[in-house]
Amino acid sequence: MHETTKAELDALFAKQKAAFKANGNPSYQQRMQRLQALEKMMVDLRMDIQQAITEDFAVHSPAITDIFETGGVLGRNRYIQASLQEWMAPTARPLPAEVHGSSTCEVVLQPQGVMGNISPWNFPIECSLVMANEMLAAGNRVIVKVSELAPATAELLQARVGDYFDEKVLAIVVGGVEFSQYFAALPWDHLTYTGNTAVGRLIMQAAAPNLTPVTLELGGKNPTIFLDDGITEQHILEYLSFKFCKSGQICTSPDYALVPEGRVEEWVGIAKIVWQAAYKTYIGHPDVTGIINDRHFKRLVGWLDEARQSDARVIALHEEEPDPQTRQMPMYLVVDPDEALALMREEVFGPITPIKPYHSIDDAYAYIADRDRPLASYLVTAARRNEDIETFKHSIISGGAGVNVFGFQAAWPGAPFGGTGASGIGCHAGKEGFLNYCHAKTVFNCAQDNPVKASVCAPYDEVTAAVADAAFPSA
Repeated sequence: MHETTKAELDALFAKQKAAFKANGNPSYQQRMQRLQALEKMMVDLRMDIQQAITEDFAVHSPAITDIFETGGVLGRNRYIQASLQEWMAPTARPLPAEVHGSSTCEVVLQPQGVMGNISPWNFPIECSLVMANEMLAAGNRVIVKVSELAPATAELLQARVGDYFDEKVLAIVVGGVEFSQYFAALPWDHLTYTGNTAVGRLIMQAAAPNLTPVTLELGGKNPTIFLDDGITEQHILEYLSFKFCKSGQICTSPDYALVPEGRVEEWVGIAKIVWQAAYKTYIGHPDVTGIINDRHFKRLVGWLDEARQSDARVIALHEEEPDPQTRQMPMYLVVDPDEALALMREEVFGPITPIKPYHSIDDAYAYIADRDRPLASYLVTAARRNEDIETFKHSIISGGAGVNVFGFQAAWPGAPFGGTGASGIGCHAGKEGFLNYCHAKTVFNCAQDNPVKASVCAPYDEVTAAVADAAFPSA
């Protein structure tokens, strides 16, 4: 892995700026060629990506790499290819003839320019390239700062992206904290960051002097509300399965579960049964993703120790110990932890589920509302009563939501994905994501028979007075 110097980044940035100046509105055919190149790269590098991600995480299921990493980029890419021509078309905005005569108005979409994308370690392929689909489709040029904490994947991207793209269209750079700060401070035409909220604040500060538009894809403590009827083996297995995926190192992973008081012990008992049935042995199993590095592994172990010292009940769903060699951890439940604990103050981002009892559904919604807005919220119910689902949809402000499913709200390429408040700004995916990386420019083509135009032409006369009077109801 080659760490990019500031001078190399400056030179690359200047090349992309100059290339955009020379061709600031790539044709539909050019944009499609770029999307097809990205698709080919993902298909060609499938096995290399599996190997690199396994090296970075110590253990990582190849099938999960295909589905969540490479497959995520491909699904978005193919959806955009099928939609791009329609999305690029100008849209007419009707004008009333009695006000504007035969004038016309339309909105045209223009590329913004050179995009910066700072991607995280937890999805080193998906988060590096999935939104490059929208950026390239919108006609922009892109520089991706990949995470140095996933060095094997970073090295692969550095080595191979040039086989498919001119660096003036799409390029990869790598660097640590100081380099990332420098990257964020460049005068991008749009800057996107995926990661945690604390760094997101720093990104906005770095972008502010240049008035750089910023998209922030952050995380948060994503709640799951279990209704009484949702406490079943199948529903709890589905919850644990997504919490288990990549060992909880997913921004849409459920962070904590709200369970009706009086049903907590039942929930815990079912969780033990279904999870031990799913995996007879756990540590050493190839499905169990390793924690990304020693620092995060020790963070999670430390949070469990803190919970035990506070007299919270810590339950391992398998009677095994975390393995510092593979960085694999059992799935843990922490029952009714104190709000002062780190695992209740910060996003867990690991295989630990705090279980919080609630007295009434209104109490559950109030508990969530008192905290930062999450990236995702979930409701689990077997009855699927319309009134329960409608209340859930409108009671929680979150980036996205799922009913009896986890993460799917962020996976369908035809729908937008983004946070709100502490969980993010802006979005990607769907047509909304494409529009996020475009500039929507209104073009007003004015005819000479436009009365409003005549009313503001000097000297002001009875036409001016008539147009002014028309805005107000007659006495």
